[in-house]
Amino acid sequence: MSMVERSSGTPETKPTPASTNPSVADPRLFHAQVRMMFATAHPGVTHTLLVLIVGWMFWGVADRNSLLIWLAVMLTISFARMAFVWVFVTREPNDKDLAWWDRVYLVAVFVNGIVWGGAGFLLYPPDNTVYQVALAFVIGGISASATSSLAARQSAVVLAVCPAMLIAAARFLFDSADGHIEMGFMLLLYLAVLMNVGRAMHRQIVDALSLRFENQSLVRSLESSVSDLETARGEAEQSNRAKTRFLASASHDLRQPVHAMILFVSALARRQADDEQSQDLVAKIDRSLDSVKGLLDSLLDISKLDAGIVHVHQDRLDVRALLDQVVNEFAGEAERKGLHLRAAGQSLFVDSDLVLLGQVVRNLTANAVRYTETGGVLIAVRKRGNSARIEVLDTGIGINEQDQREVFQEFFQLRSVSEDQQGGLGLGLSIVQRTCDLLQCNLEVVSEPNKGSRFSVTLPLSSDQTQVHKHIDLSPGDGLMIDDQPHILLVEDDALSADAMKGLLESWGYKCVLAERLDAVADAITALERRVDLVISDYRLPDGETGDIAAAEIRSQLGEQTPVLIVTGDTGPDRLLDLRGTGFDLLHKPVQPAELRAIVRHLLT
Repeated sequence: MSMVERSSGTPETKPTPASTNPSVADPRLFHAQVRMMFATAHPGVTHTLLVLIVGWMFWGVADRNSLLIWLAVMLTISFARMAFVWVFVTREPNDKDLAWWDRVYLVAVFVNGIVWGGAGFLLYPPDNTVYQVALAFVIGGISASATSSLAARQSAVVLAVCPAMLIAAARFLFDSADGHIEMGFMLLLYLAVLMNVGRAMHRQIVDALSLRFENQSLVRSLESSVSDLETARGEAEQSNRAKTRFLASASHDLRQPVHAMILFVSALARRQADDEQSQDLVAKIDRSLDSVKGLLDSLLDISKLDAGIVHVHQDRLDVRALLDQVVNEFAGEAERKGLHLRAAGQSLFVDSDLVLLGQVVRNLTANAVRYTETGGVLIAVRKRGNSARIEVLDTGIGINEQDQREVFQEFFQLRSVSEDQQGGLGLGLSIVQRTCDLLQCNLEVVSEPNKGSRFSVTLPLSSDQTQVHKHIDLSPGDGLMIDDQPHILLVEDDALSADAMKGLLESWGYKCVLAERLDAVADAITALERRVDLVISDYRLPDGETGDIAAAEIRSQLGEQTPVLIVTGDTGPDRLLDLRGTGFDLLHKPVQPAELRAIVRHLLT
């Protein structure tokens, strides 16, 4: 037999259509049959009226005493069945009590069948063929009705129809008059037909009920599966939120000291300008800090994507010019590894976000250079119909086929990366995939272990391929100083970061006063002679205060036009949304000195 799974996980047997024994069949099926029998087979006004019509029709034809006895018994049974059914409907008994109700009702229909069959003897007029045929017609009709109404319980059909038809047939068979034996055999044949019809109707009902229960079981199973999926999804979302909170907290705690170290290294490099050995050591420290900063920036990028604050700003841009710029940025690293790095392809214009598309190409190029030891890296753009296809090809370690399906997942590390290779956090390609989704461009990878990889980004061409996109150089110039020494108010509670930042700003020729907390701002403004050209504030300050509150306090004293730069190590999605809402310029720790100097000069001028 086939098995149907309950929602509780207990297997249940699919009911066999021909099975009617409640000890064998599915209990649910038996319960449904009993309830259906009570709903369709109970005697009503029509049955009582038929009994009275038969009594009226045979009044004066049948023996009066026999007729009165038959009427009394039949009406008693009819009213008793009606009362029994009424109590059943009113009480709506539990499933465990249905077996008792079923047995009592089967006894009632059996007695009812005997009384209807007894009419063949009690009401039978020996000398009136018309009434004999009429009596056979009535008994056959009531038997057909019982076959239809009791079909839900085949045993009820047998108990109700067989006594009535067999007793009536016996009466005709015992009459030696012409044609009565044939009439008796016709009634027996009619009984066989009714049994066959009743069995077929019963099978249809059982099949329908079985299908209903199977569907209910399937629905419960699906509901259980959906519930399990919702539970799993909720747990996954909770885990993801916990992961995000952890990364944000860890990132913030790491960014503070790394930020200070980068600023100190920059100051150290200026002081050791004539010592080549010290300069070499500083350069190595600086490269190591760059690697750490790259890892922290990857966490920041993921947090920005999680927070949903990354928006696409489309503009027409020359893809080949972007590739040339990326090649220039990675030329030094490729040269140190002895790799050939070049760009290829014609100038093609696309409508996309320069910053986001540049991030995609830079991440792919960084991976290609990192995982290639010999050979080279080619960054190319090719025209494919109405699309531009950017390809980053390398001769590196390649990616196994099974890894190619997972390489775009967060924190996934290649199995083929050796211990001495710095594989990063496994976020680069995840950032690439999510950024490509934002840009609505297609990302593909083709790779073979030990032979290399090809990452392709495909995006539509711009409708205008003739107009050259203007290139804006935002890199800071050197040597541009302001004659009047600018005053900068620094709000920073971390002693190490504050010392490094203040020292660096003063080395650039700025007058800088530090306020370690919000209640020290007034004294700092006084120390700057109430002239503040720029406010640089950490976001997270003591006592639950924030940088935007400090900026608002300073502006309330000095004027709303005072430039404000928020520097923070917070990377949580919720905090990023708060920071975006302040409207102030923003830098994330650790900050490169050149980046800090550029934005400071920009805000001061």
